Amino acid sequence: MAMLRINSHLSLEPPPERWSNECVSEPEALHETGEIRINEAYRNYVPPVDAAAVVHRLLSSVPGKYLRGLSCVVLTNESALSRGDRKGKIWSRKRKFDKSHILGRYHGATKRGNSSPWIELRVDKIIEGLRGAPRWLPIAREIVFGHVLFHELGHHIHRTIRPEHTEKEDVADNWAAKLNANFIRKKYWYAMPMLVPMARVYGYMRHRH
Repeated sequence: MAMLRINSHLSLEPPPERWSNECVSEPEALHETGEIRINEAYRNYVPPVDAAAVVHRLLSSVPGKYLRGLSCVVLTNESALSRGDRKGKIWSRKRKFDKSHILGRYHGATKRGNSSPWIELRVDKIIEGLRGAPRWLPIAREIVFGHVLFHELGHHIHRTIRPEHTEKEDVADNWAAKLNANFIRKKYWYAMPMLVPMARVYGYMRHRH
């Protein structure tokens, strides 16, 4: 049976670098996927929404073949990161961006093979994307979290499952759009005619990430 593991803690010190190997707790069923663990590792931060539950629902909509090899999703906040992950610039789409704008990251397997691929989501930064949208509305949270999660999952698919010879961020954006649309069709099929306004939220996230 496919499983999900959730390990939640509020850390007073930066979390260990071995996140991908320390996501352990009692499992819950996650349909269609392999075992994907969700670990919450925050520093002096309590999310205003149940981020683990949102990620659980999103992952549950993804066909298992696209999650093959992915070991963990880590939910964290900027304060829990090392200075090297918070400060400076990073290259993306042939341009430099401030690291403070990063919403999520895909961490591939190490060359030595001692760490499996995993995804990092910066929950406090993602929550900022809900400004102007009601946090209490589940679909608003799911679309915003979904774009970031599915974008990083798109990197995993691109690197390990379905490689394409094109700009990797464009590939990840395309997967984010496909997987988010798939999630909405599965969960909110009855409300499709009313979901057009939510496209504005999704468009904002595509611009940010």
